Amino acid sequence: MTNNNTRCEFTFSRHDDIGAAAAEDDSSFLADCFVDNGDLDILVDCNNPRSLLVGRTGAGKSALINAVEYKCNNVIQLSPHSLSLNYIANNNVISFFEASGVNLSVFYGLLWKHIFVVELLKEKFDIRNEDSQKNYARHIKSILYKKDSIKELAVDYLENWGDKFWLTTEERMHELTDKVEYALKSGIESKIPGIRVSANGAARLSTEQKRQVVELGKKAVSEVQVRELENIISILSEDIFTDPQKHYYITIDMLDEDWADDRIKFKLIKSLIDTIRRFRKVDNIKVIAALREDLLYKVIHSTREPGFQEEKYISLYLHLNWTKLRLRELIEKRINFLIKRKYTKDSVSFNDIFPVNVNQTPALDYILDRTYLRPRDVILYLNECIRIADNEPKITSTIIKTAEEHYSNGRLQSLATEWLNIHPNLYCVTKMFIGMRASFRVSDITKEFIEEKYTEAIDQIEDTTADPITAQIEKLYSNEGNFSSIRNNVIRYLYLVGLLGIKKSGSSTINWSYITNTFISSGDIKPNSLIAIHPMFYRALSINHK
Repeated sequence: MTNNNTRCEFTFSRHDDIGAAAAEDDSSFLADCFVDNGDLDILVDCNNPRSLLVGRTGAGKSALINAVEYKCNNVIQLSPHSLSLNYIANNNVISFFEASGVNLSVFYGLLWKHIFVVELLKEKFDIRNEDSQKNYARHIKSILYKKDSIKELAVDYLENWGDKFWLTTEERMHELTDKVEYALKSGIESKIPGIRVSANGAARLSTEQKRQVVELGKKAVSEVQVRELENIISILSEDIFTDPQKHYYITIDMLDEDWADDRIKFKLIKSLIDTIRRFRKVDNIKVIAALREDLLYKVIHSTREPGFQEEKYISLYLHLNWTKLRLRELIEKRINFLIKRKYTKDSVSFNDIFPVNVNQTPALDYILDRTYLRPRDVILYLNECIRIADNEPKITSTIIKTAEEHYSNGRLQSLATEWLNIHPNLYCVTKMFIGMRASFRVSDITKEFIEEKYTEAIDQIEDTTADPITAQIEKLYSNEGNFSSIRNNVIRYLYLVGLLGIKKSGSSTINWSYITNTFISSGDIKPNSLIAIHPMFYRALSINHK
């Protein structure tokens, strides 16, 4: 702080904090303390294809989405909850056809296209009630009617749905779903009477009946898909959203929340990604969605179809990464905001509040080394420091080390929660490393070591087959695989989630998946490769790092 008087007057209170971990709960700090690490300009550039904001939980995806909404005009905010997508997941007819093996991706794509088209036109023509709806109808006819015979069907589509544009997005989505439901259900009832159209009914189908259902489903979906929507996307580009100075954005957040059964959720998200690609042809419109890395991985790998080429999607990804310099800026902004709001007008630097070193390591490095270099980790760690620094003017090295235990335990639990969908047994597996050295050779992980540690952990595991890690370890008790391969696969999974870092050879550096996004195969891991446990978990796992 800038003067001695201020230093004497200011002390932390245990009720102070530098913001909330989640952006939706961080309204007090977010607008004033936002730090742009260079991603915002890319995200709002309609000519830049990167539209899928990808990052681990707590990397700042929602904060960046909020920044887009704050910076730009004509931003349409959507979420799975506002769309009531669980209506689809709970629909008996949709569940019946899904369970029968019918590919409904065409319908899911139709749904997203319809939602985007309607929301964009509603925003463009300010359709808020029946009167504005009538004005829109007149205007759209003057622009498009009979202008292009190829587009006439698209104009008819807009007219048919026109009287519903001013309704809520949820109501429109329900109506379109009901239309598809009717087409699917009527085909079944006329061709295979007596079938119970539900997920349970699908389980009772004979092989022949299932074949008939798949054929009927394909036919119904083909008839229901509205080809006019493809022409409408061209109309948006060529006739309506033509002003290069006026951009429109659709933002979609909260896709990683629990809004539908995974069986439907992954397919809806995959269709969303495909629709975002389709809308890239409209120059002045950009659809932006935020996705956790683990969710994107699950979506891509659980919805693969013949001929799928993941490289076609890579240009859409904008990976969120932070540097120590940017995170220091974030810390200083938030500390300043806290102190200026409650105590003084003077500015504060990192060095005014924090010690020079912690255990002979620069204080900033000590703190950030115990994070995944993402804002949420930093905020949670420092909030714990502030809680302990009650009535103190500074955060000392002792406070930082004391706060670390609670923070470390919380981050280990958070890691398990983050990867729950893919690795439901991760928390129990991490306990196998309690008391280990901070780094060790792959060869130190012997078969006897794994069997001993796994036996201690297995009592808390309900289903060993549900998690690829425990499924691999279980192979040790059968003839399904050799030990070296099993060990390498387990290490690779723990590298991917971020618990372990890997130094493949003596000349290389330690790779951390959250920094380098480097793919490591089980074959890359050699007996002399060095394994490091992430410092974030030293205290939670009682790691020997002296």
